[in-house]
Amino acid sequence: MKLRNRPVLQRGRVLAFPVVWLTVLGAGIGLREPVVMIDAASFLAFNIGAAVGQERSGFAGLAANTGALTFVRNDTTQPDEARPFGTRSDQAGTGGHGRFAAPANAIRRVQSRAINPRTADELAGFFRDVSYTLTDIRQGEPVPAIKLERVPDDLGTKDGPERKVLFITALLPVILEVNQRVMVEREQLITLRDKQAIGRPLAPVERVWVQQLAARYEVPFDRIDELVRRVDIVPPSMALAQGGVESGWGTSYAARQGNALFGQIQTGGRHAVVVPWRVGIGMPQPFSSVGEAAEAYITNLNTHPAYAGFRAERAAMRVRGETPDGYQLIGNLLRYSELGHKYVRFVRAIISENRLGDFDNARLSGF
Repeated sequence: MKLRNRPVLQRGRVLAFPVVWLTVLGAGIGLREPVVMIDAASFLAFNIGAAVGQERSGFAGLAANTGALTFVRNDTTQPDEARPFGTRSDQAGTGGHGRFAAPANAIRRVQSRAINPRTADELAGFFRDVSYTLTDIRQGEPVPAIKLERVPDDLGTKDGPERKVLFITALLPVILEVNQRVMVEREQLITLRDKQAIGRPLAPVERVWVQQLAARYEVPFDRIDELVRRVDIVPPSMALAQGGVESGWGTSYAARQGNALFGQIQTGGRHAVVVPWRVGIGMPQPFSSVGEAAEAYITNLNTHPAYAGFRAERAAMRVRGETPDGYQLIGNLLRYSELGHKYVRFVRAIISENRLGDFDNARLSGF
């Protein structure tokens, strides 16, 4: 028995050394890996002079990203699955918003669900499935957080009343979602303005955020009151009426082929999306989605010099504690169309006939 075991033991001794050697070598390589040194200053300092888009640390460049200061309500009693999505603070694993937290009454952002129905019947069926009707909204029910990507090509096959109802029902949550994002920025902007008013300087990251917001709204950084005047909503009644008028309730060629719902035209440049018509001044401005078109429309009203009167009257309504009223505010958009006063009267008739003012106080719900 001893003689038969000896070859096995000898082979074990031969193999043992390479195994131990490889183990030690592997450990040695691991031990030689340099220890990562963390510079705390890189996480706490913000380079105000850095170009927009540059990143300086593991926090993905808070100073260069306006999304880093998207303040949302995040109550401690709120379950995790009900919390808003997409804030940079959450992604960084900080466990909260810390010194970037909004006031207690901050607007809670809602994540919208995108839908892309191929036909008008499919769109109507979706509304039935989620029990979403304009009658319920008029009675105070929240609007489902959905976002139509494209207008169905066959919307024009429906009769007038049904076509208008489908169009309004589809566009209302899109307008509310854009308005909600504007209001989040407006609320935190007012907070920072009030902070300055009592003599407290802005923190570096706050200053950068205001600078970027001012650039987007085409206002000098030091004119914060004018910036507050511009960062505000467009009443849903006005947006729905103008969208219906400019796109034939979603049936125009430009609306079906390029999501051009609000009559915006090109002033130059090139198309960002593929559409059948040529590029040129005066041609319809196409968009990649209905949401992008709505955002461009609201940005246009909030920045173009032609609509300064609209913004001034809206600000006066805010001072009086009133909700911006689309029927009244459309009177300041004489330059939106070559028809001038006729256009204003027509849009007002659309608002009245379809009772669109009922939706100026509508709100989004979680889906």
